[in-house]
Amino acid sequence: MKCFAAIDVGSYEVAMKIFEISTGRGIKQIDHIRHRIELGTDTYHTGKVSPARMDELCDVLSEFEKIMKSYKVDAYKAYGTSAIRETDNTTVVLEQIKLRTGIRVDVLSNSEQRFMHYKAVASKGNIFDEMMKKSCAIVDIGGGSIQISLFEKDALVTTQNIRLGVLRVKDMLSSLRARTINYVQLLGELIDNQLESFRSLYLGDRRICNIIVVDDYISRAMSAI
Repeated sequence: MKCFAAIDVGSYEVAMKIFEISTGRGIKQIDHIRHRIELGTDTYHTGKVSPARMDELCDVLSEFEKIMKSYKVDAYKAYGTSAIRETDNTTVVLEQIKLRTGIRVDVLSNSEQRFMHYKAVASKGNIFDEMMKKSCAIVDIGGGSIQISLFEKDALVTTQNIRLGVLRVKDMLSSLRARTINYVQLLGELIDNQLESFRSLYLGDRRICNIIVVDDYISRAMSAI
């Protein structure tokens, strides 16, 4: 029997899942640890991870390292997404994490990140297969952006990245609040304009029969699609 850990350094939380892998029983999740930390709030606003959030991130990952040792984990993979990918000092951030926690974090490109999400959705088997037989949209809402992928009879028609993730919209809202009293309406108009551009350029007269949402939040952007 082997023990494996998967660590996700995301835009609004850091999470670790631990699995037992055996020939007889296959893959079994035995623990799931989550810590809320909005790395994206720094990245999308200033382009850097602040020292305070860096300290918090390293403290959390150090605890994850201790937990992995307690489970006698044989191997692990740690991935970072847009909150690290879009920083001006990505290399420095990764070096600091490795130096202070011993954990190596690999940064996924946007396409790699979305591919992993789609693979997870596809693992649902028959339900996914049935939905994909007709026109289907997979809407992947992250902290930094929304990825909308359109499928027609199981074939990818188009996939587009829209910078309207949960934390990026939150940052836009904070900025607008300081400048106008009608900030909610103005933000809604900005979101609607971007989604309308997607509709006119890529959706056209196509009728979407099924929508699959990959998301931890139901955002304002999702309700506007």
